[in-house]
Amino acid sequence: MTKALHLLYHDKATIIGQVPVKDGVFDDLEPAVIAENIPAKVTLGGLKPGEQSEFLTDSYDAKLLIDVGIDVPAGAEITVTDINGKVTHYKRASRGYSGYGSHQEVAMVLDQKA
Repeated sequence: MTKALHLLYHDKATIIGQVPVKDGVFDDLEPAVIAENIPAKVTLGGLKPGEQSEFLTDSYDAKLLIDVGIDVPAGAEITVTDINGKVTHYKRASRGYSGYGSHQEVAMVLDQKA
C-alpha cells in the first residue's frame, strides 16, 4: 500500500528534530535532519474564516501524512514543498501517530504573521 500512497503524495517533507548526543560525560540535544525530501501529504484543519482578526494572523492546524517507519519526535520542525514548489514551514509538531498500517499522521501548526 505504501507504493500506492506515494503516487498520491505530491508534497515533499523535511523533518528536523532534536536528537540526543553525547558531549563528553554530558547528554545533550542537538538539531538534526530526521528525514529529508520524503513523499508526504498535508491536510488542513482548523481553518475557520469566522475567527480571522483585524491583524490577519496566518495560523492554522494541519496534519502531515507520511510513512510509518519515520520516527517524528514532538516539537519537530517540518518544511513542506508542495507540488507547485511553494515552501511552507510548520512548527510545534506532535509526535507521529502510527496507528494505521499504511501511514502515520503528525499534527502540526503553521504559525506565521501575514
